[in-house]
Amino acid sequence: MPRLVLLRHAKAEAHREDDQSRVLAARGRADAAAVRPYLASLAPTVAVVSTAARTRETWELAAPGGVAAVLDDRVYDASVADLREVLAERTEQCVVLVGHNPGVERLAWELEANDDTNRGMRTCGIGVFEVAGWDLSGARMEAWR
Repeated sequence: MPRLVLLRHAKAEAHREDDQSRVLAARGRADAAAVRPYLASLAPTVAVVSTAARTRETWELAAPGGVAAVLDDRVYDASVADLREVLAERTEQCVVLVGHNPGVERLAWELEANDDTNRGMRTCGIGVFEVAGWDLSGARMEAWR
């Protein structure tokens, strides 16, 4: 069964006039690098990454070697419906979606509402779901960290 890995971008600097140009704070860079071994253990085949600077930087630091990244404008400021549309186009076995709140945590909650997803997703948080297909049917949470 396919696996969906939701990765919220790591901690970013407070503000910039252009929100898309915000980069990671020092803590965010450290957190993103720290999750690389865990992501590698999931054997992702592709990452779909928001075009915002903070998500691109998160993926650059967190990415296991050899995993292609697809930048997609639709992931920035995305609703759950937008994210579902993006994911419905995938065919790979394990997809990492690197995005933003509230869309990412709302998608996680919609896939499986439980004590973890009800608490929300912290920066650089990861939710792992087994899905029956890229319509996201039959989702079952495997991990939340």
